[in-house]
Amino acid sequence: MIVAALALVASACGRESASGQARVEPERNAGADATALRAELAGARTRIAELEGELQDATAKRVAREEEWVRYTKALTQLSPAADAVEAKFQPIADPNAAPAADAGAAPDDEDEARTKARQSLTRRDREIAVALKTLFTLDQVTGFDLLESGTLGGGFTGPVVLRALDDRGRPVASLVARRLRLEGSRAARTVTLVLEDGFERRAGEKRAFEGPMTEEGRGGARRIEMPETDPTPWIASVPELFRDEDKAPPDYDLRWDLGQTRAALNLLLREDVSGGWWRLVSFGGVRDGVLRDVQLDGLDAQGRLERKLFADRMEISAQERGVRIELLDGAQLRGDSKTPFLDGRYRIFLPRASVEAWTKAGIPGLSEPPDAR
Repeated sequence: MIVAALALVASACGRESASGQARVEPERNAGADATALRAELAGARTRIAELEGELQDATAKRVAREEEWVRYTKALTQLSPAADAVEAKFQPIADPNAAPAADAGAAPDDEDEARTKARQSLTRRDREIAVALKTLFTLDQVTGFDLLESGTLGGGFTGPVVLRALDDRGRPVASLVARRLRLEGSRAARTVTLVLEDGFERRAGEKRAFEGPMTEEGRGGARRIEMPETDPTPWIASVPELFRDEDKAPPDYDLRWDLGQTRAALNLLLREDVSGGWWRLVSFGGVRDGVLRDVQLDGLDAQGRLERKLFADRMEISAQERGVRIELLDGAQLRGDSKTPFLDGRYRIFLPRASVEAWTKAGIPGLSEPPDAR
């Protein structure tokens, strides 16, 4: 019995020793894994710090380039007033043998004062335009761009201009530089379009000219930036000098056209061929110079289901060799919840089966004279 008891004790001690050794082994493995993870974490933190440093350096260099360009463009805009000032102060030496000049009706001091006042007025208007544009960008939540420089007012434009393109987090990703900035607006489509002319985009250190004919190396063409869901009325009121005459002109419709009769006649003609769907004129504001104004068209499929809506400031109807062409100008297309401005400001509809004679006989604007002139 004593031998049996000793054997049991020895067996228990062996199991306890084996169990303890088994516990020690996982603990050693877990410790090694934790050490490796800590080493990886430290390495990752070091790499993150390096990447953040590189990003800060790149951002600082890009901002420095943009600031340098802004200083350059400001210097350019100051050259012209400085030259005018020198020209105003310069007086040629009088020829003693020449006949006395006729009195121009104004003293030199008065001319200098008038020139100074005119220059001050232009400079003040340049500042007002810059403030107005930045305010409109903020009010209409134009979050994709930041106006850095708006330049000097010219004939229907301002420039040179510098815009900074931003990503969805508001970080700068590119710079747009142009000699001129114009604006186009559509009341019917509720859009405003920024038209940048003769310029380029600089992105990640690479300079690309705008699409179109180049005026010099790395510069040229035009870039159109459409802003949907934007009422052009406050823009036109704030900076009318930058818009086209047709954008600013108040409605002046030809009252000889009966709107209801014209709409009904046009819709009957549009439904003559419904095999591939058809268009329906929902409304228009009036007719001016044979052009329909403030137009809304619905595009329907062959079963009469609505596919898209078109909104345009103007709709021109013209005869072709075969059929009729409808061209909508300055507007936008709405499909579902997506609203996109017309490409290059135009949307064309061709109706090759339409009878020009029938459209003319129906008294459609653009193809026939007003009712009392026929």
